[in-house]
Amino acid sequence: MNPSMKLSQPKSARAINTARVLSSLRLGENLSKAELARLLELNKVSVGEIVDSLLADGFVEELGKMKAVNGRKPTALKLVPSARYVLSVDIGRRNTSIALCDMTANVVKFERIPTIVDVKVEEFCVGIIKSCIRVMKLVDPQRILGVGVTVGGRISSDGGVVLECPYLPWRNIPLGDAFSQVLKMKAVVCNSTTALVAAERFASYCSGLLDCVDPIMYLDWSDGFNLAFVEDGKVFGNCNRFGHLKVSSTGLCWCGEIGCLEAVASAWALSNSMDAHLKDLWDKVDDEVLASLARGLVLSSQVVGSSKVVIGGEGSTIPDSKLDSLRGMCSGLVLERSNLGDKANMVAAAESALDTWVYMTSLLEDVKGLL
Repeated sequence: MNPSMKLSQPKSARAINTARVLSSLRLGENLSKAELARLLELNKVSVGEIVDSLLADGFVEELGKMKAVNGRKPTALKLVPSARYVLSVDIGRRNTSIALCDMTANVVKFERIPTIVDVKVEEFCVGIIKSCIRVMKLVDPQRILGVGVTVGGRISSDGGVVLECPYLPWRNIPLGDAFSQVLKMKAVVCNSTTALVAAERFASYCSGLLDCVDPIMYLDWSDGFNLAFVEDGKVFGNCNRFGHLKVSSTGLCWCGEIGCLEAVASAWALSNSMDAHLKDLWDKVDDEVLASLARGLVLSSQVVGSSKVVIGGEGSTIPDSKLDSLRGMCSGLVLERSNLGDKANMVAAAESALDTWVYMTSLLEDVKGLL
């Protein structure tokens, strides 16, 4: 949908308001039609029609009567997470994770396969699509809205082409079309760190994790490093080179340089195993490794004027003791842990799909800016 379309157009207005209703029910259960109308500043008739349609399609269910208001007992409404699903694909440096997720981005089923790049791009896509087909078998394919794909690198503005990625040997990969044509469903491709930030907004709605006067640095710490700069909950800049800051005099990086942060503190640097993840490697993260990361964060904070860092990706599993040590090394910075958990990247890919086809958060913000 084009953000510039006029809200006076009935179909566009209905779609936008339906997305707003679904988002409200996702964030706050036990809302009645009247409460939704008041919250969204819509008339009760419009909200009633939208809710009735969502009830008929199985997106929403009634929970029963609430406490009486002005003599009437309104009916509480709830989003049905299993009403529809999305496929989630996160392409990492060493492994690719494929998951089936519900409408709250909860991972229902997933599998992980090696990211094999010494083949033609068509073979690369086929391997991932085969995993998608296996995961899809759990539910009726008609209930799957589409597939969200995340990858580190630059993505085309239409969310379909990977222009370049530091760990993939190809350029201008039409991943969106490849998935759409074989799986016969819609596909959207998103930068992995940008998707993590978007997912964090839902996960941290009540905690205010992304609330800060100054820009926030969002650290995607997994197989490699990426640093996003966040303001008002939105990414306004990505530093794909953060992992290649020189923080040590030792350690050969995959880029060919010595002393890069990724050569010292990334998951691939800490383990020779293809299946290892940070949550299993924290015993190898000593003070020297943390000090290297701290140098990179402090330097970056001075450049962008940030005072807060949110550690996401696999790094969100960092133990309290390690996080406290890192905090002690980052003078003047507030360090917080992401709320997304150890499946953060799969959740993020799912959220990119849900945002595109269900909740339209990004679109609603664009429309709001036009009013």
